[in-house]
Amino acid sequence: MFCYQCEQTDRSGEQAGCHSSRGNCGKDEGTAALQDLLVAVCCGIGQYARRARELGAADSKFADFAAGALFTTLTNVNFNSTRFVMLLGEAGQIRERARSRYEQAARDRGLEPEQLGGPATMQLARDVDDLV
Repeated sequence: MFCYQCEQTDRSGEQAGCHSSRGNCGKDEGTAALQDLLVAVCCGIGQYARRARELGAADSKFADFAAGALFTTLTNVNFNSTRFVMLLGEAGQIRERARSRYEQAARDRGLEPEQLGGPATMQLARDVDDLV
């Protein structure tokens, strides 16, 4: 496992991060991977939300969700993988709403929506199933 998410991250070596089967905080590899995936999906939400905002179709719910979800990856008190699976399901729904909002805003302005890649389009369900 490699993890660099919390304040207990090992910073004594050349590479900052915990490099063992459990982090200094007690987190296991599966939970660390779910947290990394949640961060990536929040980046995808941001990709769409930023474009929607630029087209005048901002929705504060996207940022509110991302802020809460990202906070759960920073604390060292929540190692419940079931909670992260639930958050990932919600993140996928939020990302889809952000995508729809962006695409509609683009079409409303006579623009062809940009086809995004990376976190905006990653296949979430398969990734979560592989980690659980």
